[in-house]
Amino acid sequence: MRATFRATLIGALSAGALSLAAGALSLSAGALSLAAQKPAQQPKAIGPAKVMILGVFHFANPGADVAQFKGIDVLTRQRQQQIENVVGKLAAFAPNKIAVERVSAESDSINAEYQRYRAGTFTLSRSEMHQLGFRLASRLKHQRVYPVDFAESMRIDSVMAYAQAHDAAYAQRFNATIKDVVQQMDKMQRDETIGANLRWMNDATNLLRAQQPYMEMAAVGAGDGFVGASVVGSWYDRNLHIFANIARIAKPGDRILLIIGMGHAPILRELVRSHPAMVLVEALSYLR
Repeated sequence: MRATFRATLIGALSAGALSLAAGALSLSAGALSLAAQKPAQQPKAIGPAKVMILGVFHFANPGADVAQFKGIDVLTRQRQQQIENVVGKLAAFAPNKIAVERVSAESDSINAEYQRYRAGTFTLSRSEMHQLGFRLASRLKHQRVYPVDFAESMRIDSVMAYAQAHDAAYAQRFNATIKDVVQQMDKMQRDETIGANLRWMNDATNLLRAQQPYMEMAAVGAGDGFVGASVVGSWYDRNLHIFANIARIAKPGDRILLIIGMGHAPILRELVRSHPAMVLVEALSYLR
């Protein structure tokens, strides 16, 4: 009888073990089934490159533009405080690349200066590349800046020579426009903060006004050599090369700040808008 009881007990325990094992297998199968039903986690999508084009006046006033401004000394204590304020506003955009208006061939020398600045052994000049670009890049701990300019002359003198001989009315309008621009900009630079100047220069209405003289110039000599179209074409060619340099450094998800003379901004803005892998970010939104 003891043998029978023992056999019965062993059988019952074995059956229970098998039942538990079966239950475990059933649970494992259910877990696998649920895992199979759960969709696989997709990799996080990387958006297009965001590009901000900051149109500026040339802080060092090199006299290279048609409009000759008197300029201001950006190294005074007051102007330095204003520049720091602008840099702080631009930092909110959090660019991971800062592009500047210098030719790519100068990249090594420019970045050598930048590394010296980061080390505290380089004094910034008046240029906007130094005052805005180097300051912001250093604040954000960037390893380098990106020169993207392209050297190409714009022979406005040839347009004016043609206009003086064949289209005196245009020559007068052009000279009057330049005079008005110089007077307005000299007054603004003298009386307003650097931040206020940059807000004005990056306002859509003023960007359009900056582009209009080029469009009027393009018609000079139409049907008779097209001198105006040729000269404005060289301006567009330079800006297309600048844009190509921006596109070359732009990667998905980048946040690029370009610091460049205001006259370039209308064309470059349109090119960025038209690129399928770029989104234009309004500088004015950050300068307020």
